[in-house]
Amino acid sequence: MRPIHTLLKQGVVLGDGGYLIELERRGYVDSGSGREKVGTGKGSGQFTPEVAIENPEALQQLHSEFLNAGSQVLQALTFFGTREKLNRAGYGSQTETINHAAVKLAKEIAGDKALVAGSVSRTQLIEREGIGALDKAGDHLAEQIRLLKDAGVDFLILETFFHLAEIKVALRCSVAARLPAVATLSFRPLISQCTDGHSPADCARVMADCGAIAVGANCEQEPSRMLPLLREMRSAIQVPIAAQPAAFRTTDSCHCFTRQPAFPDELETIQVSRREFEEFGKIARAEGIYYVGGCCGCNAAYIRALARGLSEAGAS
Repeated sequence: MRPIHTLLKQGVVLGDGGYLIELERRGYVDSGSGREKVGTGKGSGQFTPEVAIENPEALQQLHSEFLNAGSQVLQALTFFGTREKLNRAGYGSQTETINHAAVKLAKEIAGDKALVAGSVSRTQLIEREGIGALDKAGDHLAEQIRLLKDAGVDFLILETFFHLAEIKVALRCSVAARLPAVATLSFRPLISQCTDGHSPADCARVMADCGAIAVGANCEQEPSRMLPLLREMRSAIQVPIAAQPAAFRTTDSCHCFTRQPAFPDELETIQVSRREFEEFGKIARAEGIYYVGGCCGCNAAYIRALARGLSEAGAS
């Protein structure tokens, strides 16, 4: 499989979909809605990747489904895999084991048909302790990135960061580890700015300047809601744009699904259709969004719809 730099130069790269919510729906992950408050800045439930060691066959099955749907990249299930987050879920002592197992499982399914990306997310320390915890967050991010490099990932996807300041730290760690990184922020409560007050255009410029090979947004918004912020980013930079929208409906007053009343236990009531992802695939190819995948709520059917949209756009 060609490296991610090359694939991005040759056309649109199709990523995979969401893991933790899909595995929760299948009964393998605890949403944590009865453990931690959600949508309050105090954490988002358990939602940690211990499934890689407790139910590896379930994770392998999901990887296989995404690969069969056309994904050119499989993300190792290492989202929320820093030691601090795993500590709060009771798995801190198994941080290395979980990260290595997740990469191994993804690589076994990918073979020579897909690249494997290490998923690195925010630590939640900034939301919990404030910006003064940035150095501590950096230590945890650096450790996880080192573990992912040792495990053999092809590149990193930095995703679902709320603060530009924290993703800058993650990008510095990626550069230090000599791992290429796709960097995507999550914007809430509105798409007009990230949590620490920067516009999408400014975020794109900063992430590109920090060495990201592609920049964009993931999670929180459905494709139609995410498109305006992606267009603003695209107008500001020369590096490729990346997008992994969620499959849940948002509102004009609140552009993020994690602050909808349906989160986390009634998400089925705000699920968007696969057709919206097919249409997004057509738009992505036409508008120069060169890395596309799905986030929360996106199973293999959504990725297949994305692939169909990309294919139809390429044939026209």
